[in-house]
Amino acid sequence: MTTRIWFFQKTKLKLLLGSARFGKMVERVWYVSVLCLGVYSTAVYFFPLLGLIPYVLIPLKATLEMVLCLASTSAGILTGLQRASMGDPSIDLNDSFLIVNGGSRFLGTCCLEVDSVSGSTYLSDDGKPRYRDGMLLAMQSGLHKSATVAFEAGVDHGIPFLRIFVTASSNTLDELKSILSTEATRVEAILLASLSTVELRMLAKENLRSAASRTTSILYEDESPDSRQGNSISLVTLKGVPRVLPSQEASQTGRFISTLLKQGYSASMTCVFSAASPGREKRKLESSWRAIQARERRKEESLKDHAKKRYLISEYEEIGTETGWFDSSVYFSIRAEDDSELKMAEQGVRAVVYSIWGGKNPLKLRKKQMGRKTSYRLLVRRHMTKQKLHSSQLASFVNTPIQRLPNIGKTVQPSFQIPSREIAENEIRIGRAVFEGRLLFEVGLRTDWLREHAAVLGATGTGKTTLVKHIVARISENSDIPWWIFDIKGSEYSDMAMLGDVLVIRPGDPDDGFIVDFVDPQAGSEENIVSSTFVMLKELLKERGESSDLSPAMERLLRESITKMVSEKASGCSSQDLIDTIMKTPGKGRVGNLTRDALLNRLEILTREPLGSILGGGKEVINLADLLEKRVVFDLHNVARMGGMDAARLLYNLVAKRIFDYAMKRGIVPGLQHLVVLEEASNLVPESYTRHTAADVTTGESMVMLQRATGQGVIVVATRPNISSNILANTAIKIIFRLPYDSKVGERFLSLDENQGRYLTTLKRGRALMSIPQAETFEIATTPFEITRRALDKQSAEMQSDTVLKTDRTMDAEKGPPQSTETGTVIFDRLGQFGNHLVAHLASVEMLTEAEVKEFIGSLDSSSYEDIEEILRDLVAFGTVERESFSLVPGGVIYTLPGNAPKAIRNIIVHRILASVDEDEVTVSDPGLDLPDLVLSEKAVLIEPNHLKSSSMKRVVSGIKRCMKNLGTGISELFVVVRGSVAAARLRDTLSGSSEFDDVTVVSAFPSSLESMIESFSKGQSVPDLKPQQLNTEKLGPLGAIHEVGTATSRAVQIRLWFELIQEFVALSGGRIGWDSILEFIDTTALQSAKGRTAPLMKDEGKRALTELLADEVLTAIRIGGDVNISGFDEGLWIANSSVLKDLKASVIESFEQEFTKRGLRLERDHGYYDFCVGNTSYVIFPTQQQLSTLMNLHNDVACRKCESVRVVCILTATEYLEDNAVTPSNLTVLTMEDTAAALIV
Repeated sequence: MTTRIWFFQKTKLKLLLGSARFGKMVERVWYVSVLCLGVYSTAVYFFPLLGLIPYVLIPLKATLEMVLCLASTSAGILTGLQRASMGDPSIDLNDSFLIVNGGSRFLGTCCLEVDSVSGSTYLSDDGKPRYRDGMLLAMQSGLHKSATVAFEAGVDHGIPFLRIFVTASSNTLDELKSILSTEATRVEAILLASLSTVELRMLAKENLRSAASRTTSILYEDESPDSRQGNSISLVTLKGVPRVLPSQEASQTGRFISTLLKQGYSASMTCVFSAASPGREKRKLESSWRAIQARERRKEESLKDHAKKRYLISEYEEIGTETGWFDSSVYFSIRAEDDSELKMAEQGVRAVVYSIWGGKNPLKLRKKQMGRKTSYRLLVRRHMTKQKLHSSQLASFVNTPIQRLPNIGKTVQPSFQIPSREIAENEIRIGRAVFEGRLLFEVGLRTDWLREHAAVLGATGTGKTTLVKHIVARISENSDIPWWIFDIKGSEYSDMAMLGDVLVIRPGDPDDGFIVDFVDPQAGSEENIVSSTFVMLKELLKERGESSDLSPAMERLLRESITKMVSEKASGCSSQDLIDTIMKTPGKGRVGNLTRDALLNRLEILTREPLGSILGGGKEVINLADLLEKRVVFDLHNVARMGGMDAARLLYNLVAKRIFDYAMKRGIVPGLQHLVVLEEASNLVPESYTRHTAADVTTGESMVMLQRATGQGVIVVATRPNISSNILANTAIKIIFRLPYDSKVGERFLSLDENQGRYLTTLKRGRALMSIPQAETFEIATTPFEITRRALDKQSAEMQSDTVLKTDRTMDAEKGPPQSTETGTVIFDRLGQFGNHLVAHLASVEMLTEAEVKEFIGSLDSSSYEDIEEILRDLVAFGTVERESFSLVPGGVIYTLPGNAPKAIRNIIVHRILASVDEDEVTVSDPGLDLPDLVLSEKAVLIEPNHLKSSSMKRVVSGIKRCMKNLGTGISELFVVVRGSVAAARLRDTLSGSSEFDDVTVVSAFPSSLESMIESFSKGQSVPDLKPQQLNTEKLGPLGAIHEVGTATSRAVQIRLWFELIQEFVALSGGRIGWDSILEFIDTTALQSAKGRTAPLMKDEGKRALTELLADEVLTAIRIGGDVNISGFDEGLWIANSSVLKDLKASVIESFEQEFTKRGLRLERDHGYYDFCVGNTSYVIFPTQQQLSTLMNLHNDVACRKCESVRVVCILTATEYLEDNAVTPSNLTVLTMEDTAAALIV
């Protein structure tokens, strides 16, 4: 029983102590009793002891003292018990609020992230820059008494940020949320009104958690150290009046952020402020003024007093008002990976703070211990060490950057006229209107507008296809309108099948079974069938180009053959039936046979796969008229892959022509009846179509220009606006996403001014400029495409029933099975998909450079940009494509189909030569005829495109012999072009042993060597031998020279000798030699050889050999600057071999590692392509020409995928390796060994 009573009383005590109201009352009793006890002790005991007052007689003194002691002691014990029973405050993330429950009181904070902002400075009337402190005064006015505002700026792992925290406290959670919502809305409105351009977003959930825990790790105490944002945190508080120094170039906060970025620090500055009344600062100024006046009356003033008066007047003008005062706390949080790095970073941040905010008034920076109470205050951004500052002084901390910074840089947006809600808000909601970066009301399209057609343009990955899918999905949900989508890529619209009642047709797929009648059986009479088929074929061939045009004789033969075929077989006709009919038609003499053969040659593509099977006719044909009442995704990627774009375009035109004809039969009807989407329209309706007359139009143009009245709508989608101008001019709805390269066309298309046109090149993903009827162009933020649950359920039910067509509703089997129906996600083989498209493209263009391949793959899938290098490696490894290094093309690499590289290389060399000579005087031979590839006057060129090997040397020599034999005596010199200077030297050595090859000159396929050969063509004869005394002694640059040429035999021998002499001289010199020394060696060797009995060596051939050794990267040019101290190298230009270059590279990397270690930064190696990475920067030391070319084509925001670095620093051995007109990516910094040592550490 006693135990029960004790337990009950203990439980009751716990409940009582846990009561917020009881705890608050006890805490007040404790404060009052301690205060009374202190006053009593001072008045009764302390003052009488000092003799200040006499002793006072108090009745019941002992009783009073006992009551005071018991009250203070009891209240103190209860307060302690209450706090002990509460434990640590609980932390909760509630949407966009972070709540700290302290038991008796709630603390909460919310955060506004600044995405983009303009500078907060302006020029005053006296022409001096000042901060806009008006927004501080606006925030102070009406600020809730429990609320504080914190302005935070800094850098987190190389990423700058600006944030505004609003913090408040309350006894109830609902009241706290109400205060935070009100104050956050008020602060956001003040910022939008005060700054010309600002974009804000409210952080929520994990984003809020990450931002709030930036200054403390209290939220991560339960997690492993590896998962925290940083293992070491230091807190430094600031006390004192800051220097206010705005400028037109940079604000103080901007300088703080940019310095952190340059130094690689992860740190932040937090300025917490709340409303306050004037303090003693104003009274101190007034007191100092009165003291100076008193000295003036006594005539004791000094020059110091006069100077101080001017200072007091200027200060009083700033802070002498009754308003504009704030309680403020400024502190700096520094993060690092370990304590040693943290100590160095802290010292660096202290130096930055003193240099930016230090001035006449001393600043005190003190390190504060990170206790639990401090950690909670940091979490919700409350005051640390308060001090009173005026708004003019506080503005030195609370200001926005002027200079452009990553993530938060200033963006100047042009103004657009926003239409009224009545015009913009329609049934097909596609996004929201945007005004100065802010989202306004919803924007939509009217269904009837689509019958007047729409054009959607934009670069790859900007959101075009997503928008079109969203439009089609909304039409499908809100109406029964059928549509037909021409998908050239094959992967863009496959997920539309989830809408339900959608047919995905893949012509060219053997499992699909898509076969159509070559003639249109719905055309009516036999005469109409013949006429429609003839017109269709004529248009199809005309749209292929001028080379496919039909002569009058061909047209007559074609019409006769169609008539005969239809009369014999009225239905189920195939393209092969037409070919057979033409072949059976007897030719009238030689001209008739030629006409028939020419017509068959033009129609050959119709019987070639895959069109031969698709247009095969027979009993299993599909009636296209039946499909016009359905929703169809027409996947043309198999046709493009197997037959090229010509085949895909022909099939598109055939189907579009049938849709056109059926729409014409529908007649004039109201509303939208059918919708066609032309994806990648630049391939289907290009502007390059040749017009013979103004009335010449394509099928796609006819559909747009003539069929509005029939209810036929068209949506044209293109990456670039190089599609038919007739189509663009006849669209009522124009939506253009970012156009980085064709902004001028976009300007004309939307009637934009110059500023709006520039803005078009910088639009974010998902943002577009739109023009609709009855409105001017304005900006929208498009809505992402989503498949609704209703559509998924509908599809799931209908997939169980049979369909009219045998069509694959899921991805191909080789692409993997679909995942759960709930998500609607399908797994497919991206590598195989890219390989198929790339093979089809290479089949039509023969070869691509590396930049062209990357652009092509990126156009197929914008999300593949980060993986392009890996995709290319896999395609080469699997043998899908072939990769060859070749210095005559940009980037030094070409990609071809397997086995086609020699042909491509031969054509490149031929075109390079033809571009420099008169083509009318050159004869070009077909390969494989034992003839030279080019003949010009008395000189011939034979190209060996394959790599020379020892096993193939005899074959090449035999080929040269056969070529010389076939040429006879009409050629004075035969140039043999081979790949690589080493291969050229070997072949020269082989040929030099026989006088039979005296007229043969071996040239390596390098630009400088080919230019020398072409120059000899223009001279018309070989340059005679020159004596050493006649040689030009001018110094040449290290990476280029043009040389005079002598006889073939002497040059072949000389080049081989010079190669050996130069490499041996460099090796004997320790692997390194000065540029002047190597030129002196060549001069000396040439002069000495002229005095001996051996054949004299020509100086120019020595310089040519040196140039080729540098081009082949056997030797490397290194230019050392005066401020760079490297052992063994003085200032100037050097030549080094590969072993010394390897040691030098290791030495440079070691120097970097030591320097970064001193700065407390960790250097990470084994990051794939890069030599090492530090922070947000990756480094490449002494890259090869191939590596440099890859870096110059770097267009990703993320450089290293392993550490997600955003910048790349490339250090070259000499500036000559970078072309003068080279354009480097924005995130690539190119340095050389000439730069100062400080500049090399970026």
